[in-house]
Amino acid sequence: MKQNGSQTQRPGAVPAMDQAPALPGLRPLRPLDLGGTAAVYLYEQEGLNRPVAVKVALQGSVDQQTHLLFLREAKALAKLSTHPCILSIHQALISDDGRDCLVLEYAPGGSCKTIMLKGGMDQEGVLDLGVRMASALCCANERGILHRDVKPSNFLITDQGLPVLADFGISSGIYGSERAGGLSVPWAAPEVLASRSGGSEASDIYSLGASLFGMLAGRSPYEYAYRARDENHLTQLILTAETPVLHMGEASPMLAAVLEKAMAHDRDDRYYSALEFGRALQEVQQQLYGHATPFIGEGIDPYPTTDTRSHAQTGAIAGRRENRTETGDSGHSWTEAEAGSQPRLRPGREASANHEGSQAKRFFSGRRRVILMTLILAAVLALVLACALVVGLPNGFRRDSQQTTGSSQTQSPQVQSPDPTDLSDHQNLQEGPVPSPTQGQGRYQGTTAVFTWTNPDPKPADSYVWHPLNQDSTGERGRSVQTRQPTARIDNPQGSQTCISVALVRADRSMSQEPTIICAVQ
Repeated sequence: MKQNGSQTQRPGAVPAMDQAPALPGLRPLRPLDLGGTAAVYLYEQEGLNRPVAVKVALQGSVDQQTHLLFLREAKALAKLSTHPCILSIHQALISDDGRDCLVLEYAPGGSCKTIMLKGGMDQEGVLDLGVRMASALCCANERGILHRDVKPSNFLITDQGLPVLADFGISSGIYGSERAGGLSVPWAAPEVLASRSGGSEASDIYSLGASLFGMLAGRSPYEYAYRARDENHLTQLILTAETPVLHMGEASPMLAAVLEKAMAHDRDDRYYSALEFGRALQEVQQQLYGHATPFIGEGIDPYPTTDTRSHAQTGAIAGRRENRTETGDSGHSWTEAEAGSQPRLRPGREASANHEGSQAKRFFSGRRRVILMTLILAAVLALVLACALVVGLPNGFRRDSQQTTGSSQTQSPQVQSPDPTDLSDHQNLQEGPVPSPTQGQGRYQGTTAVFTWTNPDPKPADSYVWHPLNQDSTGERGRSVQTRQPTARIDNPQGSQTCISVALVRADRSMSQEPTIICAVQ
């Protein structure tokens, strides 16, 4: 298992048993793991016969800095141990030879890193893991603590088979600015690697998103999407390359979009809090499986209570990036030179102008339909009222109305309520035509063409239908795909340009009159 120290570990190494210190009330059993500054041993609490993991500073690392790291971790865990998704601490003490020791809950199931390297988890398991770890981060953030080293090896599995967040060795206060030492490059946020931040809630959210991606893909995101030569090259990829996207079939489009938002290069484009990220994961669970893992937090509802579109359907962030670039925002934006090999391409001005013209046509044609339907309904209501007056006769109309109030409608020739389907159609016409998706963008992610767009007027239960197009974008090629997320992917496309058409579909099955065409060009 990985009850590790804060520094890079030596894979497969275990501490020497003769280095396990004698501790009062604890009997050493066997070594567990070895890190750069600490070793972990399995002990048994005498009298309670309870196994515990004891994290011990290495003899060569007994210095003030190591002592401060242990003290920091002990204080952080003491504040957080009541949360069921955070590893519990039982005691902090000093051995006879002066080494710091932390007596921790023993997690016999090992770490999620082991599970990841053996193939990872399925989608349902990753969603459950994500909600639990998001609630753990939320608890830490509410108490003013940043983890700063969120990664699969720090998700431990308890004897009940449940994950807990461990190793707060390099944690810090939320308002601290110190550089995180001992961080893990594959899981670290770009701003942390670039030394623009010593860690923040946003960087912990990034690392959790990257970890969940890794649990699905079997590797860290940028090792999955690119061929990194070494750790320095991997760092450059995280700083400059496009955010990786899971291939079709490895995750639902909805979950893929949620993870893409969590790992956004610009931290302002990520979820604002661990709670918001957890809610998005819960909403994916509800959409896919009809249930959700409860979010555990003081004063926090365990399940989402807002519109299910509010978090899970915010994965497409390309449109907001483009808007900031065009308006001169000083925040980070992608450019071809910065991305190096995977530039994000924008649709041409001519296509944009044609799209605006088609919107105007749909607006005026929609108004004509509304006026026509209103006139027809007025005529029908006038005819029905005339019939009622003739059938009811003078002096008898009031009597028939009273009979209708006190008996079934079959005893009176009163006007029947309009068909609910017709009423629904009329209401939809009053709302105007279904708009086409906007801000479409296409790009190549390795051998995959990735497309994103924006819903200009979101409604409950909206979805999209998209089709691959021929090389000249004049006809459909392949079967249509319906999705709830504003994103599409085509693996191994042919030719230097790949295009799709996409239409917005409402809950009543009405859809955009003119689909939006989005292209990716190599």
